[in-house]
Amino acid sequence: MVALLKIRGMLEQMSVIERKLADFILENANLLRDYSSQQLADAVGTSQSSVVKFCQRLGFKGYPDLKLAVNEAVITASTLSRNDHTTSEAMADDLTVLVENFQFSLITHLRAMLEINDQKTLQDAYALLLNANSVFVAGYGKSAIVAQDMQYRLLQLGKQALLHTDPSIALQLVNSLPDSSLVFLISESGQNKDLLMLAKHAQQRNIRCLSLTSYQSNALNNLADVALFSLSSDDTLLTNPLLVQMAQQHLCHILYLMLQQKQTN
Repeated sequence: MVALLKIRGMLEQMSVIERKLADFILENANLLRDYSSQQLADAVGTSQSSVVKFCQRLGFKGYPDLKLAVNEAVITASTLSRNDHTTSEAMADDLTVLVENFQFSLITHLRAMLEINDQKTLQDAYALLLNANSVFVAGYGKSAIVAQDMQYRLLQLGKQALLHTDPSIALQLVNSLPDSSLVFLISESGQNKDLLMLAKHAQQRNIRCLSLTSYQSNALNNLADVALFSLSSDDTLLTNPLLVQMAQQHLCHILYLMLQQKQTN
């Protein structure tokens, strides 16, 4: 699933040839296992070397690794979809099946989080939080719960952590932050206008910005100094809103544990 998310997330930064390869793979993911690199190149109208470079840009050593990852993504997506279709029946017939299906989906999401957020990015996000004297946390809609939980975790560590649910008051708080502060903005879509306004004001005041959005190019992570990602929601799966929220919280908790470990040491 992560391989296909990587491709979707990088579409806007791809060249014309890369975009053709990406579109073909996304549209024919279940057939890619039967294609050699030369057959893929011929199907798109490019060279075999372009296919190899495309794979390397996505972080794979070569085409065989990409093909394996895409095939695993297809199998995982099929399993998640099948599990979700049986959810209503499971509630009536077998609670164990319901719980196991949800746990499988959750573990898949959590593991994917560490694949789309490499160690350097997590270390950079940790450094921003560690060095900030004040942290303003914001998230609206479904992300509000994640933001409130992160504020509480930072307060536990003795950090000055601010949050306000009113966008206009939040803007005033950002304007009043000292220079050594950090703005941590959490949004699934990365397109929330109020959060974008906060990010722009922070940028104007040279205040660092950390974002947590879905894994794709969006306005918010383009404004951030460090961008963290979660898997985007799929409205066809009933459990996905829960999975997105829990995955975002999981990533925030990882940062919290890193900060807590630093304090303990």
